Amino acid sequence: MSESLTLLLLAAASFSAAAVSASLSVGGGYVLFGATTLLYPLPVAIALQPVLSYSSLVARSLAFREATLWGIVRPFTLGSLGGVALGLVVYHAIPERGLALGVGLLMLVLAWSRLPLPQVHSRAGLVGVGAAHALSGTVLGMGSILQPVLLNAGIDRRALVGTFATCLLVLEAIRCLGYAATGFGYRPYLLAVVVSTLAGFAGTWAGKQVIGRIPERAFRAIVTVLITVLAIRLLVRAVVGSD
Repeated sequence: MSESLTLLLLAAASFSAAAVSASLSVGGGYVLFGATTLLYPLPVAIALQPVLSYSSLVARSLAFREATLWGIVRPFTLGSLGGVALGLVVYHAIPERGLALGVGLLMLVLAWSRLPLPQVHSRAGLVGVGAAHALSGTVLGMGSILQPVLLNAGIDRRALVGTFATCLLVLEAIRCLGYAATGFGYRPYLLAVVVSTLAGFAGTWAGKQVIGRIPERAFRAIVTVLITVLAIRLLVRAVVGSD
């Protein structure tokens, strides 16, 4: 695949992912990550996820800052520090086929179920959520804990969007620094980061214009099917060892 086509597809994925996240609060990260696994080797896609999604997180954090619940953000961030540290050790120890198997299975779980985690809204519980989400995200490219916790928190959609984005904004900065400190080179991918950043800002603006106007069931069904297809592709890669 040519670099021009790769960047074009990345821009489309970043725009779509940001729009989905801004309008529905969840699902956009899976769309972006699924697309990057098609465009780059899986270990590279995992390490790029923090910087490719950062523009969308910044935009959402600013757009919904009045609704952000800092009582969730602070303990989540504290737990994230330990989760990333442990996750980096595991990430560098697992071969690519093992990563493909883990990511594929995680995507299927996230697509077809909501993890029952309603009783972790104390400060200590949220520290644990941060650690677990950061560990999963650092190893597999996607966290799996914070979304269901917030969905079960009984907060409105704007608070959900703002709080989720702000939590991940800090986490992704920690992850990026961790990957760089342990040997991943971001310089060859700077143009991809710029393209993704611009598309992410545009997608967030578009998503904010339609928040509350889109049938949530239809959007979630489309995202679920997309994630399932990408997950099956990764599971096939894990079994046969190639695309």
